[in-house]
Amino acid sequence: MQPKPSTIDAALAENAPIVQSAKPGKIFAEALPDRARAGSATFRSVVACLDNSRNASFVFRHAKAVARGLDVPVKLAHVWQCGATEANPGDPIEWQIRMREALDYLSRILQPEDSLCIEKDRLLLNGVAGEEISRWTGENAENLIAMTMRCELENTGSRNSVDEHGLGRTAQMVLDRTVASLLLIPPEGSDDEEIVYRRIVVPLDGSWRAESVLPFAVRIARKYGAELLLAHVITKPEIMTTGLDDAEANDFVMKLNQCNEQNARSYLDRMQSRLASGGIAVRSIVEKEGDVRERLLQLAERQGADLIVMSARGKGAIHNMSCGDVARHVAGYSRCPLLLIRQQMSKPVDHSIMQDQRNGPLLFRESAH
Repeated sequence: MQPKPSTIDAALAENAPIVQSAKPGKIFAEALPDRARAGSATFRSVVACLDNSRNASFVFRHAKAVARGLDVPVKLAHVWQCGATEANPGDPIEWQIRMREALDYLSRILQPEDSLCIEKDRLLLNGVAGEEISRWTGENAENLIAMTMRCELENTGSRNSVDEHGLGRTAQMVLDRTVASLLLIPPEGSDDEEIVYRRIVVPLDGSWRAESVLPFAVRIARKYGAELLLAHVITKPEIMTTGLDDAEANDFVMKLNQCNEQNARSYLDRMQSRLASGGIAVRSIVEKEGDVRERLLQLAERQGADLIVMSARGKGAIHNMSCGDVARHVAGYSRCPLLLIRQQMSKPVDHSIMQDQRNGPLLFRESAH
């Protein structure tokens, strides 16, 4: 029995037009100053991981929408789901048949107008979806991986045994095993043919990691004329008390809450003012006391958000974690798409305001409040 090649295109290079391109996609169309490039990375492409479920349509359309906002191409990817006994098929004819079926499937998804934004090369993988996407992504982490939060299909083609909410097995595996940025799309997507983002929520906690996603959010907002909604949730302070009638402790907590709220509003106001001077609509919201994870989800739903853009880690995450608790919860339970920026794409930007000749201030850096 022949060993399974790492990718289908490696096994059938002579017959298949499927290549893992090493040539980077075009960068942002808008020119950035040299200082800004040091703090704002771009992606090579948006890799749309499509399966045979109805969710594939949602993934593809959001992948195109985000790619358009970031001015990068879309790369189509498909995994041949197989069981353990099918992992190493030795019949080359069977490989050819499966490859052609996969190519036909990807071709049926495309529309004539997609030719300008879709890379000609296709990525075909064979095996367990989560494992294969994670492996490829580990070698190509400069790409943005677009996939559904919860896949309908098991590796054998049956229904996936996941909860109604929470990440499915494939998305969870890619989140845990890779450091790539992810565009996660919920299965209950819109039936609209064209995806247009009108309101983008950006959670901020005062850390440079949280702020570093703003260049991505700004570009998408500018492309669609969307409103940016800067959000901060004030956590409830914990303090040791001697009893319910500990007036001194209660007074201290009240003053601490007032101080945190005042600083948070001042912090967001400064950011809102600087972003708004760049020609985009910006609002800010401060949520008082509560679980940060749930309050962010409620805020996004209440405000009718079309997209959440956030860092995988904020100031509270452990330094060796690739994804913090808040980001992980939002990834599993959000009802709108989530653009989750991982750390190799999140670098501190310059403290000064950086000007774009045509669009005004693009990036900024504030110290934490």
